Amino acid sequence: EKTAKVLIAIVVGLTLINSAVSVQFSYLSRDFWTALNQKNPEEFNFVLQKFTLALLAGVPVSVSYKYYRDKLALQWRGWLSQRVLDMFQTDRAYYLLETRKEVDNPDQRVAEDVRAFTQVSLAFSITLLKSVIDLASFSTILLSIYPQLFGAIIVYASFGTVCTVTIGKRLVNINFEQLQREADFRFSLMRMRENAESIAFYGGEGIEMTEIKKRLDRSLNNFWDLIKAQRNLEFFTVAYSYMVQIIPGAVISPLFFAGKIELGVVSQSYGAFNHIL
Repeated sequence: EKTAKVLIAIVVGLTLINSAVSVQFSYLSRDFWTALNQKNPEEFNFVLQKFTLALLAGVPVSVSYKYYRDKLALQWRGWLSQRVLDMFQTDRAYYLLETRKEVDNPDQRVAEDVRAFTQVSLAFSITLLKSVIDLASFSTILLSIYPQLFGAIIVYASFGTVCTVTIGKRLVNINFEQLQREADFRFSLMRMRENAESIAFYGGEGIEMTEIKKRLDRSLNNFWDLIKAQRNLEFFTVAYSYMVQIIPGAVISPLFFAGKIELGVVSQSYGAFNHIL
């Protein structure tokens, strides 16, 4: 639809502008710390003025970027939900799904899966686009400062990606299983509510509650597996994030100690390094 195309164009445009704002702030940060290191009050005050102007321009861009991204996700969810609902009633598909049992918990598919699909897919696409733009923008900065710094981030990022995928690959299956078990638990509660009269008449609440608690236990056990898998992954990711505070300085420090670069350039290299990661 035309509205969707316009929203996509706005989101992509704001992503580009947002990345440009980040690059500009990295140069302002460089000048800020350089003026501070040189004890130059005139240059320091001038940088503060530029920073204020950049802030007035950058904040609306960042806020608008998130606003239009969420608006696009909401409209996409509405459109896709309407389409799935139309398919759900066409040719009595709802009845065939129930009798054939080919799809478990179709109500959850319509309500939860559509929401998760639209939000996650859009967030992943925008994050990928933003990462490519930031890689191109801030790699240029790192190369201009010190080519070895760019090589260090490529090696470090590759190492982090391989380790994260290897350690965290179990999370995909566990998360999928958790969605199914949560849906089964909700369905058993809904089934008891919808059949409350017959269950009460025949005194079947004990049997129903036993099944509900069994499904709850399955959900909790799987969630416990999820917690342990996340813990194992965080042992690496936390250490990985702390190392980012050391690596740029360790690589670029010889230039600083030799007097070839200012403190502001060191600060800018940290900012560029973190943006790419």
